[in-house]
Amino acid sequence: MRRILCVLSLTCALMFLPTLAGAQFGLLKQGIDAVTGGKTPAGSQAGSSAAPASGGAGVLASDTTYKNPARNFSFTIPAGWKLENGDPASESVLFMKPGTTWSFQFHLEQLVPSFPRKASVAASLKQAKEMVQIKKYLEARRRDDGDAKRKCGVIGWEIVEAPQKNGYQRIIWQAYDGENFYMNFMAASENGQFEAARDTLRRIMDSIRFCR
Repeated sequence: MRRILCVLSLTCALMFLPTLAGAQFGLLKQGIDAVTGGKTPAGSQAGSSAAPASGGAGVLASDTTYKNPARNFSFTIPAGWKLENGDPASESVLFMKPGTTWSFQFHLEQLVPSFPRKASVAASLKQAKEMVQIKKYLEARRRDDGDAKRKCGVIGWEIVEAPQKNGYQRIIWQAYDGENFYMNFMAASENGQFEAARDTLRRIMDSIRFCR
């Protein structure tokens, strides 16, 4: 019986994965539009909460830490970057480094209480490691933070993509908290800029902290 329940749980988790991937891709497209001359997404508030500097309106003068009180996490954006869309305290945001395709964004979405987050993480990480084997991903690892039993802690997995056919290469951390909020944190750049951007993108991703 336990084995049957496990299989059903994994099946349920996998059924949700296309929906989550769709949300992830939608936010990525928003970022791609911003860096390739596409129209600014509806509701854009470019630079609305960034400190002005001599480099241009809305460009951060120094490394700046933002907090998302609702989900209890913080992250740090480097000097020279700019808020392009959204609000760091909301469910989505997009930051970019002007003159490049370097970006950082996140998307948060609450799932139903019965969503099997543990099974989803296990199944997704297993698939991600197989993607490393066929060289579509460079890295795949488990990544938890904070107290996973409370809403300020998360369980999840992180991947680093190989260069993609869509022209973009990404570091993505997907996670769930104790209230079944799905969280997608993503740092990206065009394939050709990724190696130059990678240390900075990694620093932003590693700055994300829960329950701190």
